[in-house]
Amino acid sequence: MDGLVTYFVGYSVFFMLKLVIDAESAGYAGIVIGMLYFLFSDSLPNGQSIGKKLLGLSAVSKLDFRPCTPVQSFFRNITFLFGILDWIFIFFGSHQRLGDFLASTIVNKIEKKRSNSGAVTSIA
Repeated sequence: MDGLVTYFVGYSVFFMLKLVIDAESAGYAGIVIGMLYFLFSDSLPNGQSIGKKLLGLSAVSKLDFRPCTPVQSFFRNITFLFGILDWIFIFFGSHQRLGDFLASTIVNKIEKKRSNSGAVTSIA
């Protein structure tokens, strides 16, 4: 899901900038902004990138369960450069991606809790 959001962010930046600067520069800017979003998206509020928010997930520190920091988000997501190798780690002892292992993070499902008034609230 985050890959699709990254593509949308980069493409949106490209189309907006293409109106005011040349297409090549707009393309480079779109790629850079998209990659920055991808690398640091898990450090958005509550450790939720847009994709994680839509899926009800959150990236948190394995040590204290606090939301993912920008440094942790970077290490979680830079491992996409390793492709399938990043995902192979899931099949070993800790059942974590290489990125989660390097950043000391886990991904949690956010539980929905009903308040006394019947309203649904999210808790991590």
